[in-house]
Amino acid sequence: MAEAASGVKKKADALYSVAVIGLGPIGSAACLHLSAHYSVTPRGEGQSSSVVAIGAPEPADLTTHLGVFGSHYDEGRLTRIVDKNPVWSKLAARSIASYGESEQESGIQFHSSVGSLRVTPFYKQPTDSLLEAFAVGKENGAAVELLEDGDALMKRFPYLHFQEKDAGIMEHGGAGYVNPRAMIRAQLAVAAKHGACIVPEGVVAIDMTADGVNITTDAGKVLSASKVLICADAYTNLLLPGQDLVLHTYLVSVLLAEIGDEEEMTLQGMPSIIWRLESHPYLHSVYLCPPIRYPDGKLYIKIGGTEWEPVLASSTKEITDWFHDENGRQVETDALHDTLQTLLPQISFKSFHRKPCMVTYTSHNYPYIQAVDVKPHWEDSQLYVATGGCGAAAKSAYEIGHIGALLVSNGQWNYDLDEHLFKAVYVQQDSGQGTSSSQRYNV
Repeated sequence: MAEAASGVKKKADALYSVAVIGLGPIGSAACLHLSAHYSVTPRGEGQSSSVVAIGAPEPADLTTHLGVFGSHYDEGRLTRIVDKNPVWSKLAARSIASYGESEQESGIQFHSSVGSLRVTPFYKQPTDSLLEAFAVGKENGAAVELLEDGDALMKRFPYLHFQEKDAGIMEHGGAGYVNPRAMIRAQLAVAAKHGACIVPEGVVAIDMTADGVNITTDAGKVLSASKVLICADAYTNLLLPGQDLVLHTYLVSVLLAEIGDEEEMTLQGMPSIIWRLESHPYLHSVYLCPPIRYPDGKLYIKIGGTEWEPVLASSTKEITDWFHDENGRQVETDALHDTLQTLLPQISFKSFHRKPCMVTYTSHNYPYIQAVDVKPHWEDSQLYVATGGCGAAAKSAYEIGHIGALLVSNGQWNYDLDEHLFKAVYVQQDSGQGTSSSQRYNV
């Protein structure tokens, strides 16, 4: 819940039409779209600017930081249109089509079209979704080809060791990966060009008033806006003045495997990968990014996975403790390490580095995008959310932010997907069902 204001209220340092809270992929995208809308809308009397984006920057040291954390502190996130879920596929297709415009306007490159490979050992079995994902992806414009057995996979990718019965979808076009750090910088750069103000500070409290919403930052600033869009993912409920939303945050790890320049040559042309595993005791599936050069100058292959029994954070303290923990769960790290060695048996790795991450799911596996202050008339709403990435939002953040921006700027739903898909679900409405395993295993 939001912190209650006490004592004499400080006068706002600046006044805005809209404030976006959270500078992750979704928040920065929403800021981009809102700034474009309000750049052609006259400012109100006394307004400093039309749009402000507020959010804590990436910590210099995760192990000592005491504020909020994000899951975008990385150089690679998979992007693809192929998906068994038509909504996620459509959001991805529209976002991928817009990457180039953001890159060109900002001058910041964040998208690498290396292709995406989706592999399963259960091809044509009733429980498998490969052919469904193929059809949905194709319907949404994906350039796809089917590799129907292990031999076809091996001929195409001789350095990857799949099983003989494995089959896969190779997606070309814009599939590959995005650099989330660079994507956020690009989206905020475009927003700033359109007149948005960027405030790299955490938010500690919001105060709803008849005239607007006052936002207090961890640096002591008080900013006021007529409307506020919260894109704070795992931390969203800390800022809501009323009922909590159903949000489930899982604590996960990724493994960075360092390689040398010679190994990079061997892996030239490697796509991003999603691999559903057969009978693995700990992991349902894994995903990989091809070799990426990180800020330390080294080349890493990144691998992460979906656990059969993921660990749920029950408090923000548990999230903080997780990001402070340099070791994580050894069973998870070992499972990722062994799976990577199985897939790339001919590659010599120089070192391995485990990193903490988190994934926040909603009750229905789509982001919540809705007004949450429940005013009698939609045009009076002040507080909105676009939150809950469900492990699939980085690639689709541009379009998710667009939907949130349209809702805020119009005051009502104005998008061609059903608004009920993104309906906010509150704790007492959920009946304890949460997010099912079938929802999380979207591969």
